[in-house]
Amino acid sequence: MKSAPLPPMGRSNTALVLHDMQNDFLKESLSTPEMQAVVKRTRTLIDLAHSLPIPVIYTRVVKDPAMPYPPERAPYLLNRQVAGRLPCVKDTPGAEIIEQLKPAAHDYIIDKVRSSAFESSKMEALLRIKGVWILIVAGGSTNWGVEWLARDAKSRDIVTVVLRDCTYSPTPEAQAACLANIEGFLGYVMSSDEVIQILSAAK
Repeated sequence: MKSAPLPPMGRSNTALVLHDMQNDFLKESLSTPEMQAVVKRTRTLIDLAHSLPIPVIYTRVVKDPAMPYPPERAPYLLNRQVAGRLPCVKDTPGAEIIEQLKPAAHDYIIDKVRSSAFESSKMEALLRIKGVWILIVAGGSTNWGVEWLARDAKSRDIVTVVLRDCTYSPTPEAQAACLANIEGFLGYVMSSDEVIQILSAAK
């Protein structure tokens, strides 16, 4: 939030969240220079988080074909498909985190059944147990799940710092609009270099 002071990011109150960096969502764009740069910067942040250490949390959409939407509502709720099928079906390669950003054994994975990382998941309990109330967020898409995360976090008195150069949206216009909304009302928008500098000096 533009008029609010920056939160005191440190090793005891901060976590890095990698939002939905999954094969089904990224396989088409992963070969582009823009997405390769996002992945490279994100990898640097993961390595820094491991070295400090601060918790590294991966969110992961997991669709269960055995639990579909109610049939009379499905046509209105199924708003994204990949190659004519649901994305990120559980136990398929498409639901897994991309190889370049694979979780380490000690990282945390939060499986999502809806767009929100908090809805019907273990996210809130994990943050409470770890004493975390500041989330540094990379991943995407910014104009969908990341903004949803920022909204739900704020309603739980949790601060979100979204990384402008480690997130993505379908279009530059959508990315700019969403980042402006987050910065104006929901949390903070910073570059990965700014966050790296703060965390490297934090205790």
